[in-house]
Amino acid sequence: MSDKLAEVRRTPIINNGAKKKRAQKKYSLPVIGHFADRSVEFKNILEAEMITGISYTLIFEACIGKIFKAKNVHWEFKKGNHYIKYKAFYINAQVNYTRVGGFNG
Repeated sequence: MSDKLAEVRRTPIINNGAKKKRAQKKYSLPVIGHFADRSVEFKNILEAEMITGISYTLIFEACIGKIFKAKNVHWEFKKGNHYIKYKAFYINAQVNYTRVGGFNG
């Protein structure tokens, strides 16, 4: 019985908010995943998620440099304008961010 449920629910449950988030342009950009023995180019981040099983948000954050790697895989955007645009935005945001006070205010 549980095998049938696992087979039926192989894809995640997607509500309207998740559909809207997945439709954003930044998730339709080509990426390259550097695995232990080879590098694989994917058409977009959502395709990479479907094939590898790694969350699309983790892949995006690894591409922009917010985290070092996602599930032991190095990720990067295929070079182009989108690479420069997203990388520059997050680098500028990190440089300009200053915290006033401690964690409790």
